[in-house]
Amino acid sequence: MNNYKLANIKKKELKLSRQREEILQLEPVTALDKILTSLQPATLIQSFSSQDLYFLMHSVGGEDFIPVLSLASQDQWEYILDMDIWGDDKPDIVHMTDALSLLFQSAPERLMRWAVKEKVELLEYYFLKNMEIRIREHDDVPPDEDDFMTFDDKFYFRFPNASDGEGRKPTRELITNMLESVAKMDVSVFHALLIETRSVLMPEVEEEEFRLKNVRLAEKGFLPAHEAIGIYQPLSSLKLRKRPIKSVGRKESYNSDIPTVPNYASKFIKEDNLFAASLQTLNTDILFDLQAEFASLVNKVISADRIKIREKEGLEKVIDKTCGYLSVGIERVNKKNPGSVIEIYFLEDVFRAGSGEILRLGRKVSQWHESSFVNNNNLPLSFLDEKWLGIVGGALLDRPLFLDNYNKGDLYRNFKSFQEIDQTNIEIEKIIETDKILETLDIDIQSFSHGILTYKSLFLTLWAKDHLNLDNSLSPIPVDDFKDFFAALFSNKEDFKIDKIKIDDFLSWVSRVSKTEQATVSNNFIKVANEMFEEIEEEYGTVKVRDLDLRIIRHFLLE
Repeated sequence: MNNYKLANIKKKELKLSRQREEILQLEPVTALDKILTSLQPATLIQSFSSQDLYFLMHSVGGEDFIPVLSLASQDQWEYILDMDIWGDDKPDIVHMTDALSLLFQSAPERLMRWAVKEKVELLEYYFLKNMEIRIREHDDVPPDEDDFMTFDDKFYFRFPNASDGEGRKPTRELITNMLESVAKMDVSVFHALLIETRSVLMPEVEEEEFRLKNVRLAEKGFLPAHEAIGIYQPLSSLKLRKRPIKSVGRKESYNSDIPTVPNYASKFIKEDNLFAASLQTLNTDILFDLQAEFASLVNKVISADRIKIREKEGLEKVIDKTCGYLSVGIERVNKKNPGSVIEIYFLEDVFRAGSGEILRLGRKVSQWHESSFVNNNNLPLSFLDEKWLGIVGGALLDRPLFLDNYNKGDLYRNFKSFQEIDQTNIEIEKIIETDKILETLDIDIQSFSHGILTYKSLFLTLWAKDHLNLDNSLSPIPVDDFKDFFAALFSNKEDFKIDKIKIDDFLSWVSRVSKTEQATVSNNFIKVANEMFEEIEEEYGTVKVRDLDLRIIRHFLLE
């Protein structure tokens, strides 16, 4: 190939690349219009990576995307089927109907020619799952059931098992149209297709098609779940693999033999994490490598988490999670020079370094919980009260989550920084310290009979009972006794605060009843105590004794 032809190929590929990037940044309706009004829509559509086209299809909507599907390549069609028609290890017939219906509407004859040549086992499996076939010999009478159909008075079929999901295009209508299309093109192929359908061994087809689907998707980073799970395997920052020198600085290829790198995921990288900030520090020469790695990494996370991504919201969540783990990994390796981390090391290794830090936090909580006062006494996690319940509940998940408490829209989300891990770890240390003290108390949990039992109501009830010279149990405090205690607790009514001397008295009582010396009451537990009394001040500080509604007081066990 001479330099002139090579330059033209490069110019064409770069032009298509810019068009794709522009389209993927547009709103779905605008993107669709941009594709269909381009000078060469078929060339543009087939230049998209299969993944980008798939996500674009689900963003636009299947029915509206039919004109694009009519110009898509067979490889792109195959990717759509691989992604949409499978359950765990078997085809989902309802989703299979949806996907095949879209492709059939887009290009009926082309789809059937391709399916008969390349996907015949899957097509026959789909037919057999939904229909019954009878072949009439020359001396047989036609089937007398009214629901049988035929095109030639020889091959009869009906649909006793058709999976017509509510609101979906009926399966029987789709199969009838498919068979009619094949019959019009070549009746001998139509006959052969029905004959072979009757002899399909479903388990064998399921196993083989599942294997082939996994091979195709593995090439795009979608490993089987049991293999993809390795993406979460912790990796020490000392064992990160460095990029080969030859790959650094490679410019984007225009060679048509190299598959187009998916970049739809890049659209959803938010700027609120260290990974996104690191990308801004790099020159464009290495971004091609990073784009390919990031797309593969996202695909592995999807596979490992066993999730189906058909809407952009689902993709956004996976990308947000991937960016968060990468950000934690970057901080773990070199917080001062984050750009150098993703330039020197593979993104998968950086992700695993971040995963290690997050899983380490989860293991810490899990190990504590196994031997904790809470678990040993068969207490529910609600004993830890709302905030700590959320923190521990998130940390005990297989993939620990950060308790965001709806600050950014969700109760839980994935960790995005070391700061969030440290923030969670601080609360975990408070929980562990509080649990250690509970272990040393002489408590009869069985004496609890009324109210809401939390570590707060346990501590404060026992402390109040000690002041009132009542029994050392978790039975409720009598109303009149509690009112006297409450009046003494807020003896300083000028600023509605609890005197520090009373907080110190509580800490002294804890030190005494837990059989520890004052010096061993840690700073963590002192913070816990201060937070408890701040809550009491905030909720009850302005309430007069006569106005107390004992039904809503949750910090003490009351009658």
